[in-house]
Amino acid sequence: MPVILTVTVATAGGWLLLWIWLVSRTGMEAGIESAGIESPAVVSLLAGRLQAFGYAATLLDLAARGWFRVEERPGGPVMCVLGGNPPRGELLSYERRAYAHLVTRAGGRRDVPAEALADGFAGETGAGGAIKSAKNGFMEGFARDVTQDARQRGLSRPRVSTPAGCLLFLTALVPAIASALVVHAYRSNDYWIPVACFFGLCAVLGLSDGEQPTPAGRAALRDWRARCASPAVAIPAMMPAGRGAGIMPPGWPQREVAYAAAIGKAPAAVGLFTGEAGQQRGKAIWSSYGGAWRQITIGDPTGRSWVQAGGCVLQIVVILLLALLPPTVATIILAHGELRAGAFAVIASDALLVMLLLGKDATVPGFAEFDGQVVEAWTQEETGEDTTSTLLCLAIDDGVRDQAWTFSVSQEQFRRFIPGTLVHARVNPRRNKLLEMWPLPARPSVLSP
Repeated sequence: MPVILTVTVATAGGWLLLWIWLVSRTGMEAGIESAGIESPAVVSLLAGRLQAFGYAATLLDLAARGWFRVEERPGGPVMCVLGGNPPRGELLSYERRAYAHLVTRAGGRRDVPAEALADGFAGETGAGGAIKSAKNGFMEGFARDVTQDARQRGLSRPRVSTPAGCLLFLTALVPAIASALVVHAYRSNDYWIPVACFFGLCAVLGLSDGEQPTPAGRAALRDWRARCASPAVAIPAMMPAGRGAGIMPPGWPQREVAYAAAIGKAPAAVGLFTGEAGQQRGKAIWSSYGGAWRQITIGDPTGRSWVQAGGCVLQIVVILLLALLPPTVATIILAHGELRAGAFAVIASDALLVMLLLGKDATVPGFAEFDGQVVEAWTQEETGEDTTSTLLCLAIDDGVRDQAWTFSVSQEQFRRFIPGTLVHARVNPRRNKLLEMWPLPARPSVLSP
């Protein structure tokens, strides 16, 4: 056993030294420098805060550059207002994504609540053949474009390049094979040691995923942290104090606010574009379908069986069985006096319950048809006794109800009906089932993203 552990530790230690050397390398090929200063999204990547702040910082930067205005309206949400003439100039790919989402959420209007930009993403729900929520698809594409921009500018690189990663994976087999040979030579049964060694090294290799700043990237990050630490930037970066609770100075936000947000120095500004966290069920989401912005809730997308939906036939049978109808009828025929009166009371109670159930079931129609707009698309896990399944879910606003129609749909429907799509739907409300749905012509947008 000591020999086996010695060989395993020695070979695994050699692999770890190789991993440390490859990860700590700073040399790389020169990037393709692009014109202009690095964007707030790239700065958030250099700071390791891309997932948390990169998207919101990009929106703040677009507002500062005049692509839309941020307005605080008394008694209402903070609004993003599109102008009639967008600025001239090219947007980077991830900036186009953010701006296109704003325009799509606005639909035929020129304004959209800032919080609404945290939902309703028309993401790459089927990119690469993988089914993912619309928000995850959007954010993955956004992060991929930011990473590519940072690499082209020579500001970041992968912690481990693809060739180096393949080399590390193959060399991780060496300690495992060596320890396996020693185990075999000593006629030991401790084959768990080479297996644990291999999977442990693979777990370490997984830590290498991601980006790390180059020397130029670290210098750029230090520069922006120094700029955002000055009082002239830090004070406006903290405005407003909350969603609609602060006072925005004229021309807010400035570009410095976007950079402060990118490194986590302006949480209140980032909070303007942050919606509710957590699961989708019961969540409030913004929708303008019907002519005005309002918040609707998302219900349970799970379909109901005919029994769960108020299957009166089964419930009536259960009641009759529980009432022991045959003995009751026999009692009415054969018995006399108080016993017969009691049997009649049981029959009357059964009839009343049946009428109540029928009335309750009749309040929920078995068919409905409406026009609406898909406002959200997501996936959720459903766990049964022995299995776990993934539900593909869509929420549709009909412009009337305070709660969206929420259904579990097929892969084809999930890929086709992305958020923002106008649809005509036929549904079974009693069973919460989508029967049929097809797209309607899109409303003309106020701007082309």
